Amino acid sequence: MFTKIRFKFELYFFYLKKNFVFIILGLIVGIISVIYQKKLTLMYQKFSTPVVKIGIEGLYTSNNLPLSISRQISFGLTEITQNDKPIISPLVKDLSVDLEKNIYLFKIDNTKIWHDGKKLTSSDIKYQIPGLTFTSPTPDTLSVTSDKPFSPLESVLSRPLFKNKLVGLGKFKVADINYQDGYINYLKLTSSQSSPIVYRFYQNQNDLINAFKIGEVDQIELNTIPLDLESGWKINITKNVSTNTKYSAIFLNTQKLNNKQLRQALAYATPKSTDKNDRCLSPVSSTSWAYNPSVKEYNFNPTRARELFADNKIDSLNLSVGDRNLLSTAENIKKSWEEILKIKVNLTVGPVDLQNFDAIIHYGSIPTDPDQYVFWHSTQIKSNVTKINNPKIDKLLEDGRSTFDTIERKKIYHEFQKALLEESPAIFLSYPTIYTITRLK
Repeated sequence: MFTKIRFKFELYFFYLKKNFVFIILGLIVGIISVIYQKKLTLMYQKFSTPVVKIGIEGLYTSNNLPLSISRQISFGLTEITQNDKPIISPLVKDLSVDLEKNIYLFKIDNTKIWHDGKKLTSSDIKYQIPGLTFTSPTPDTLSVTSDKPFSPLESVLSRPLFKNKLVGLGKFKVADINYQDGYINYLKLTSSQSSPIVYRFYQNQNDLINAFKIGEVDQIELNTIPLDLESGWKINITKNVSTNTKYSAIFLNTQKLNNKQLRQALAYATPKSTDKNDRCLSPVSSTSWAYNPSVKEYNFNPTRARELFADNKIDSLNLSVGDRNLLSTAENIKKSWEEILKIKVNLTVGPVDLQNFDAIIHYGSIPTDPDQYVFWHSTQIKSNVTKINNPKIDKLLEDGRSTFDTIERKKIYHEFQKALLEESPAIFLSYPTIYTITRLK
């Protein structure tokens, strides 16, 4: 019995002596693994997590990145909800408003850290917005003063904040960025919580599609699905109607086409989508709290178009295409106008002289706030493309941005949309359908 115990003891002792170095190293590695478990996990994720590679069409600088990207890198003072209402962002603890003095006091959360490791202070916030004055009474207090009542102010302050070189405060930070001819062509974002994202930017749609085909990117967004990608490719396609960024419309020069019934005739002679999901009725997003679904729809009606056109005839009209993605739509409209109204439509593609045009088919922007002052007020010479000059519309736009009660603002913008559609300075067509094409692994 004793001999057996002695034999086992000597055997274990010999084993420990022979492998002593490896056992000690194992213990050290084990202790280090326990102590630095979190950091080691992050390192593992960094090198093992697949990179999401996304292709973007368009030329962008660090100052005008798509909001879908910039909002991943940083926050504004406010955020916009799904129905376009502003709320305070994670950077703000509290907001108090003195409407009599047009002063907004933001209580800043100083525990938030910039991606360069420095704490956020109120003096870091340097929006350059005409009519607004920013002061920092204390490191955690930001005072924003408007020179006049301006109800869209909170929505305006949703624009993400950055330091130089896209240093932000959001979930993702810029790990690498490359430029070509002054424009970003490569942008890598990293996060401790998600897979890295690489964005590559391409000048046109053909380059974007080719980059997808050769594997340079694994995800792209298009307005139509190319026939050669519909078969033979292992891809997933998701469809989404984007109702809160832009819309397509025919913008009419009301100084040349200065008869309301003529503009309405063109509207009724214009074919439009019968799908209520992507049909656009006004310049306010269909998901906005201020949207009016009861405006004139101008559904395709050749008979009504001819009736209105009978006493307001023109012989020809120039239709310009501001975006090549809308060329096929413009060709259908040209055919319809010529067949129904018997006029000659001259279709051109390319740069448009905004001081001398008849009609432009292009995309219009949808702001986060229903305020449409810059697009339709008669004083906005540069941005009021249609040159509409209507005292009632002007007054509604002025009241809309100086009224703070949401119920009253909603009434004002409902009336604005009704008045605008009656004047018909633009023929609203549709919201863009976005197809997200993702390569299957």
